[in-house]
Amino acid sequence: MNDMKKLIVANWKMHYGPVKAGGWIRAFRRERLPKELDVAVAVPFVSLAAVRASLGRASIPALAAQDAFWAESGAYTGEIAPSMLAEFGVSACLVGHSERRLHLGETDEMIGKKAVALQKAGISPVICVGETEMQRKRGQANRTVRTQLQAALKGLKGDGRAPVVIAYEPVWAIGSGRPCSPLDAKQMHDVIRPVLTKAFGATSEAIRIIYGGSVDVRNIGEYMTTTGIDGALVGGASLDPRDFGLLCRAAVPS
Repeated sequence: MNDMKKLIVANWKMHYGPVKAGGWIRAFRRERLPKELDVAVAVPFVSLAAVRASLGRASIPALAAQDAFWAESGAYTGEIAPSMLAEFGVSACLVGHSERRLHLGETDEMIGKKAVALQKAGISPVICVGETEMQRKRGQANRTVRTQLQAALKGLKGDGRAPVVIAYEPVWAIGSGRPCSPLDAKQMHDVIRPVLTKAFGATSEAIRIIYGGSVDVRNIGEYMTTTGIDGALVGGASLDPRDFGLLCRAAVPS
């Protein structure tokens, strides 16, 4: 991925088995995408092979996963090691999505271990952070995100190999139809950037901070033209390949 470009990541969540996933990729490859954009698609584990086959030699969109485990191997029934994802040509992987924190009890410590394991395997960890509506109302949003981020960054390298991506997704905005305003997103990105600078020094400038939470074709342009926002993590608006193609084009004004 080119650090000078905006990054759009599609997160299909628990949608599309191998048949529909392959069809999505074939349809999306007909879309004309801006050269100034990096695009990745985070798909369910069972659909990785179908997506890889449908991509062929194409590098766009890049193949991403939605989760990984922190161990290389062992008695961890149902888990997937980063090295297994690397065999499929996975280049990025989500970690710490709020849905996994909420429904599966993932902790900051677990998320940090996953991020380190992914980077060691040559896969870019896309680290998700974000506050709940109650935390925001109580004035705890900045502290919550800093705490999540500091835990996730322990042991990570900022030397450009498998570069880290930070996805700010306020929990209250995900799938709610109530996106965070571009100004509020920028303010949180301004909170995140100094944490990265403290962790990685000058190399932190190459780390992209993207926004997620009810992003769609109508608001993507405003987010992308807001200083400090380097891309978007897109959920429901990525499920139709043609609509997602429109969103990608809207992300880079002509």
